[in-house]
Amino acid sequence: MTEKTVTVSWGQPKIEVKKLGLGEGEWQEFATPVEGTTQLTTTQGDKMEAKIEGGENEAVKYKKNTYQLTFNVRQVPERTDPIVDTDGVVADEYAVRVTPENPESLGIEIGRSSVNVQKTYDVENGIVKIYTFDVLKAEAGEAVKIQKIVAD
Repeated sequence: MTEKTVTVSWGQPKIEVKKLGLGEGEWQEFATPVEGTTQLTTTQGDKMEAKIEGGENEAVKYKKNTYQLTFNVRQVPERTDPIVDTDGVVADEYAVRVTPENPESLGIEIGRSSVNVQKTYDVENGIVKIYTFDVLKAEAGEAVKIQKIVAD
């Protein structure tokens, strides 16, 4: 019996962003995120139910899911983050992609997102920025693409 190799998307990811719109930028890499903070969260779409007498469902349909990507980056004088905020507000929209440690694994590519930045401080980590990317409607196709990431 031959064992199959499984290519899992874990380990240290590479996170890159690209400013969208006028003066669209190049992909820029973030510093390595704080351990265990990179996460794509899915919120299930609203459930619509067609009830009939007696309370049973005749039909059920769900609206589209929404997505949010978050990660934390420790702030040190030697680094410049690729996204600028003013009190958490980011003026532009960004594309973002997450390439797993093993580039043969599946990664995440988001074509359009709105970004928020929160700044925190504690004695264990120092100053940390929490980046939150709320995924926006894609021009075409899936809002979040799960695929092998191919660098431009």
